[in-house]
Amino acid sequence: MNDQARVLRLARREHLRLVTGGGDADRPALVIGSGKGGVGKSMLASMVSVALAKSGRRVLLVDGSQNLGNLHVLLGVRPELTPQALLEEDTLPDELVINIAEKLWLLPADSGAETVQRLGATDRARLHRRMTAVYHNFDAVVVDAAAGLDGAVRCVAMHATRLMVVTAPEPAALTDAYALMKVVHGQVAQLPFDVLVNRVQHEDEGITAFDRLATAATRFLGRDLNYIGAVPEDPSMRTLARDPKALLDADGTSPAQCAVRDIVSACEQSWTATMQESHG
Repeated sequence: MNDQARVLRLARREHLRLVTGGGDADRPALVIGSGKGGVGKSMLASMVSVALAKSGRRVLLVDGSQNLGNLHVLLGVRPELTPQALLEEDTLPDELVINIAEKLWLLPADSGAETVQRLGATDRARLHRRMTAVYHNFDAVVVDAAAGLDGAVRCVAMHATRLMVVTAPEPAALTDAYALMKVVHGQVAQLPFDVLVNRVQHEDEGITAFDRLATAATRFLGRDLNYIGAVPEDPSMRTLARDPKALLDADGTSPAQCAVRDIVSACEQSWTATMQESHG
């Protein structure tokens, strides 16, 4: 590794070592998953992160893709380092973190890295431990889980405090969402589940979709779900996906951006209360 380049990277990120906030009790680590892709999960993970940052928290957005990272493309940044670099002991996790907006940072994922693809279970677990070492520098962590059940379970294992399940009103999306919850429940039964319904035509459509999931969860898993709201079908989302500046606008006025801000604002108090209760 080029020592001079490393010193410059650390100098730019030195402020990240200052821990702020009130401690673990008010530091949520949200894993956002959906089962299969195609329901707008990554866009919503980015928007939730922006909304949390607007509320005053220092937020870390984590690209949880195994080896198909693309959040850096969506957000218009070019990583100097990716998690593959953490296989070298002299690389510090702080060096990977990129500031992308006020109070918002990104921990990118690798994309097509052969070394990462060949890692065994032990080395992969070690890599994940090193990645999560940066969590304590932030007031909230949002993990955009990879599509697929295995990816979400792996991300949940990375110190998650909640699972936010993103679904759409369509039967196929609801089936995938339930499958995700069933698998995660089998691994971490005590983890709270939040449900967000995306691309609804009206609010009742979101409630109906949630009721179907909640009924199945109660009957077959013996647990409750938490409905955190719905995001409307919004044609401007296509524009946001192509315009990182607009996507990162904390005051964006698109219907979807406004809905996500309202949802996050309403949820923050309950998230914090749940965390405080779990810590006694």
